[in-house]
Amino acid sequence: MSIVALIGDPVAHSVSPPMQQAALDACGLSLTYVAVRVPRGELPRELERLRAGCIGLNVTQPLKEDILPLLDSVSRDASRAGSVNTVVFRDGRAEGQSTDGHGLLAALARRVEGVPPLALILGTGGAARAVAAALQDAGSSVVVSGRNRRAGEAIASGLGVRFVPPDDVREAPDLLVNATPLGGRRGEMPPLEGIRLRPGSAVFDLVYRPRSTPLLRLAAERGCTTIDGIEMLIEQGARSFEIWTRTPAPLAVMRTAAYQALAGRRSVGANR
Repeated sequence: MSIVALIGDPVAHSVSPPMQQAALDACGLSLTYVAVRVPRGELPRELERLRAGCIGLNVTQPLKEDILPLLDSVSRDASRAGSVNTVVFRDGRAEGQSTDGHGLLAALARRVEGVPPLALILGTGGAARAVAAALQDAGSSVVVSGRNRRAGEAIASGLGVRFVPPDDVREAPDLLVNATPLGGRRGEMPPLEGIRLRPGSAVFDLVYRPRSTPLLRLAAERGCTTIDGIEMLIEQGARSFEIWTRTPAPLAVMRTAAYQALAGRRSVGANR
């Protein structure tokens, strides 16, 4: 039986294993999806070991940027994102791709018609860069804002988007994306100084634990369309599934399994 592995640190509480296993089982594929904790310093050695027994990988933090120079090739999307979340092993080669941008755009399209003309992204890390690249490629005018000015300016210069420090934000975006970890604990809120949330605009929080973050609750109160982060995880996972298996992803099965795993219940169809 062949293996697909999720690597990162930590990985113990990830929704991906039950979600992906449910999809593999639903398609009758003799593959097992496992989570493997790989500390940062052990990535080169572990990658060589995984090549021998896996058909592919999902990659999560803190390895999504570190893995880039260890791969034989990297897709344009991954190069633009500056990170890899999906690896496929074929013909002795390790090929890196990023499905994060696809995941965001697919989840957004389920709730919002058309491309948001102005997108404001909060955060200056790898998730922010992947989101910024995808939205810019889709046709949005993109503004990145965050406390780490050096990282934000690096994203801006690398992608050709704008960086604005939080204290200088004076935007009424059509789409606001929280690409910071703020919201994963009770009461946390990303910095919103100067941001005008208008009725009819969209707010996408990449945090998915809890599903209803303080930002999303505030956005709903102001009449915004809200999208929670688990939808991006499902959509990017479906694209990864198709890259490894060359089989259409059973999206409904994956969505059910992901929501059940998030609620702390065993997902339907999972054998792990």
